Amino acid sequence: MFKTLLTTTAAKANLLEGMRAASASAIMLLVGCALNVPDFSWAAIGAFWTSLATAPDTARSRLASMLSFAALSTLGGVLVTYTAALSATAGALAILIFVTMAGLTRIWGDRPYQVAILAATACVVMIDHPSAASGDMAYLGLYLLGCLFATALSMVIWQIRPFAPDYHSNHWRDAATQTVRAAFAQLRDHTSLSSDGVHFALRLGIATTAAYLTVHILQLPCGYWATMAVLLILQPSAAGTLPRSVERAIGTVIGTLIAVAIGALELTPLQIALAVFPLIGLTMALRPVGYSVFVAFLTPSFVLVADYAMPALEYNYALARLENNLLGSAIAIAATLILWPLTERFKSKA
Repeated sequence: MFKTLLTTTAAKANLLEGMRAASASAIMLLVGCALNVPDFSWAAIGAFWTSLATAPDTARSRLASMLSFAALSTLGGVLVTYTAALSATAGALAILIFVTMAGLTRIWGDRPYQVAILAATACVVMIDHPSAASGDMAYLGLYLLGCLFATALSMVIWQIRPFAPDYHSNHWRDAATQTVRAAFAQLRDHTSLSSDGVHFALRLGIATTAAYLTVHILQLPCGYWATMAVLLILQPSAAGTLPRSVERAIGTVIGTLIAVAIGALELTPLQIALAVFPLIGLTMALRPVGYSVFVAFLTPSFVLVADYAMPALEYNYALARLENNLLGSAIAIAATLILWPLTERFKSKA
């Protein structure tokens, strides 16, 4: 049985994809070490999230998804950083608008939603960045650098597998025409579901904003873990949200234990940069295996990168992250059950 599990895991894993994402993030951290600029952690975060947002098909779809994410998340970062400097209420309003708009993209399918929801995730982390309170947006330049570096690594330097062959320009024009027609056809097909799409988007926006306000009112440390949990757990139906929350809880507990063990080592910034490589590599490589496994490696990976500038790997902070994840899960479940619980006709998407 154990051998079968290993065989299945190996078949689903994408080690080369993991190595590329890990390289993009680790290189950014190493540059930060060399230049003694801790805020290069944001370049590593940008590289990591851009790798997550990558579409798996053709060269064009890969490039479009990565650049769309880079632009959308950076512009969103400008918005939330500016509003957070005004007041917590203004920040909450910005989150409500941005996340709701991201939720609406689900009407058009998985790929647009993947890019938009990851951009929204980036924004809910950025709004709690210490610079956001003062309106300092310098870190966003480094963040965008990381996004573009990951894109260049994927498209130019390290192409893991061949993309769809390049045809003559008439083929691309025909393909573009077919894509546009398909988009309009999809929009027409989704007309009957538009109200459900709006309900889901509003639910997502309201739940995420509630999590943001809750952690700020209670002054919880590492509060962005609660808002991230809402964004990544909440599905159109309870049948999708409940299993997802359980999987995230299991993965977060395992990941928290890994983070605590790493924190006990008291790593230097250079050692953190080196430790990031295998962790992010496993996060991306094992992503197709299962959500719990993905979260188990995502948690310590993100902790290391996020804490690179301001180390906070003590037990209390690791426990705070776990508590915030559970808080976000509870808010997501409550929103699913309370806000328009019986009107969804979307299929839940893992």
